[in-house]
Amino acid sequence: MTEREENRERDAPEVTDDGPSMEDLEKAAEEAAAAAESGGRISEALALKTKEAAEAQEKYLRTYADFENYRKRMQRDLADFRKYANEQMALELLPVVDHLGLAIKHAADAGVPNDALMQGVELVHKQFRDVLEKFGVKPFKAEGEPFDPAKHDAMMQVETADAPENTVVQVLQDGYHYHDKVLRHAKVGVAKKPAVKEESTE
Repeated sequence: MTEREENRERDAPEVTDDGPSMEDLEKAAEEAAAAAESGGRISEALALKTKEAAEAQEKYLRTYADFENYRKRMQRDLADFRKYANEQMALELLPVVDHLGLAIKHAADAGVPNDALMQGVELVHKQFRDVLEKFGVKPFKAEGEPFDPAKHDAMMQVETADAPENTVVQVLQDGYHYHDKVLRHAKVGVAKKPAVKEESTE
């Protein structure tokens, strides 16, 4: 054997058949356990944060829905306020319209000869009603309609066979709508069946 071969054989690492030591195995097991524990804590933290995010999202959606409902309700209230802002004034003006109508009726019944005056009063009466109608105040038909306590005030009963019972047969004061609500009930007379006369027997 040459000197070079001897040196190579001497410098080569010693190969043994022994596996990893017990100490190495324990250290590896501890590291694996620590890694598993750390991974478990991360999973728990992630699950907690996911739950918190879901709760926050749900709270946000509820708050947003409440806000939207509030905004829509305020818009409806404001629209209703604008729509019905003149209700009290319109109600105060209706007696003026009534009196003008009565003046025209009484003058016609009495045969007042002053046609120019009558035409002037009729014109003012029409203008009044046109202005009220422009702002949503309109009379509604009552005569010949079935009695409706939501629209009519029954002032008297009228015995008649010419109309079904509980039908409006006389209008004492016109009723008015203000947009889609009743501003003033109509004062009416309501039909009832005539009393049956008992025949006298001899």
